[in-house]
This record gives sequence, C-alpha cells and structure tokens, in this order.
Amino acid sequence: MDGAIFSWNRPPSYWDVVGAHLPLALASGTALAVSMLGPCHLLSLGPCTFLQFSGYPCPFCGFTRSFWAMAGGDWVFALRNCPLACLLYMGTAIVFAWNMTALLLGLRIARGRFLKVGRGLGPWLFGAMSSLLVLNWAYRLSLGL
Repeated sequence: MDGAIFSWNRPPSYWDVVGAHLPLALASGTALAVSMLGPCHLLSLGPCTFLQFSGYPCPFCGFTRSFWAMAGGDWVFALRNCPLACLLYMGTAIVFAWNMTALLLGLRIARGRFLKVGRGLGPWLFGAMSSLLVLNWAYRLSLGL
C-alpha cells in the first residue's frame, strides 16, 4: 500500500522482511537496552581525549549520560544536560518501533514520499544536523557542563 508517510507490502518471503528490518532493529534496540539495563558506572568509557587535551568537553560529551538519564526516566536532567541527546534518543526509539513493527507483522515498511530525502536536500540536512550539534555544544559550554 502506498502512502504519503510510509508504504508497506508483504513480500513473498519473510526473509526479505528480516533482511530489510532486522539490522536496524538490532542496532537501535541494543542502544536502548544497554542504556536501560546497564548501570552507567559500569560502562567502561575512558576519559574524553578532547577534554584531556583542551580542557573543554567535546561536542559529544554528555550524550551517554543523557541516554542513561532518559532510560531511567529523568528527562529533566537529560534535557538540561544535553538537549540534542533527547532528540537522538527519541529518534532511536522511533527507528526501533518502526523496524520491530515490520518484523512482527511480516511487512516490509518503507519511507513514503514525504520522508524521502531528495537529491538537493542531503547537504541541507547535513548542515542542519551539524548546526544542531554546534548549538548543543555551545549550550553545554555556556552552562559550564
């Protein structure tokens, strides 16, 4: 069935569905499960190399801490600590739900015409994501996090 947001079809073999949706379901599900089930203090992350050399946190500092906070239900801390991590966490949850739905229903679900990235839109999307990362970094630096 064709739609504006997504389209779906039932392929002749369930393995077509598995090949299309299982890798992303595993990747996004692993990120969500690790942040939900694993204690943050047991995570074997070394200190940030950028922080050690410059004295300032890197643009990605705070993402892991915010993921753990959101998984634990502390959305206020996560939003204050690293707002971009909240968007990334919600996006990861949507990707997981999308792919698990396809696997459970045996359907191959594809993006519709409104969710497809056009040829000229790719660089703009990359620029917007880069700008969000820089703004998130500036926010964290301004708070002294």
